[in-house]
Amino acid sequence: MRNKIKQELENIEIPKEFELMSQKGINKAYSEMNNNRKKSKWLIGFIASAAILLLSIGSLSTPVVKASIQNALNVILADKFKKMENGSGIPPEEVLVSVEENINGELITTYISGSQERTENENGDFSVSDGKTIASYTKNDNEFLIETNDNPGPPIESKIFSEFEKEKIQSLGTKKILDRDAEVYKITISYEETLELWFDKTTDVLVREVQIINGKTYEEGKLISLKTIDKKSNLDLFKIEAPKEANIIDHTKK
Repeated sequence: MRNKIKQELENIEIPKEFELMSQKGINKAYSEMNNNRKKSKWLIGFIASAAILLLSIGSLSTPVVKASIQNALNVILADKFKKMENGSGIPPEEVLVSVEENINGELITTYISGSQERTENENGDFSVSDGKTIASYTKNDNEFLIETNDNPGPPIESKIFSEFEKEKIQSLGTKKILDRDAEVYKITISYEETLELWFDKTTDVLVREVQIINGKTYEEGKLISLKTIDKKSNLDLFKIEAPKEANIIDHTKK
């Protein structure tokens, strides 16, 4: 999936005067999306980052219309991605828990509280971040990799939407997902392609992404459940702790 996205980015014919549109810029943006994925607050997949980036590259070839209204839709979406990055929409005394079924039928459970996050795969793999350090465990290799979170800036989606053409974004109002209210936004990528982003109204977390191409709908995963639990009694979720007898690779020590 990611190799296909990068190939699409490289095949776009882009003006030299835009640094983001240069080969260096595309590689930098693509690399940033991958790095952000390590600590992503998204409950569903990778597809929106790629689709939004492709749209931003296309829109930069024409004069950008700056939002003159403070609550323009592009500004609203930029703010939502910032909130997702620091988890500010989730009450500090709670942990948001989601269960997602990916395209392979595997269940992925994610725990989010502020800048802390833990993701557990059904196959035994997991990753955990306390905001400053990111660790991931691969069961097949029995390896526990520890890295410093060296990308604390705003997410690339927020940067893109802050300069986005608001005319390409439409609010679809409030819809239901798992008996919860979600604010839905439609983004026009091209005549053939649109993207829907669903944000949980209570927590401002992205809970669904729908890509529509020539009338056909594509999703990379399906949200099975979404709830909150008490943080005080679940603090161990965010401990950077390797499984017993795992091979530890610590890149934070120099």
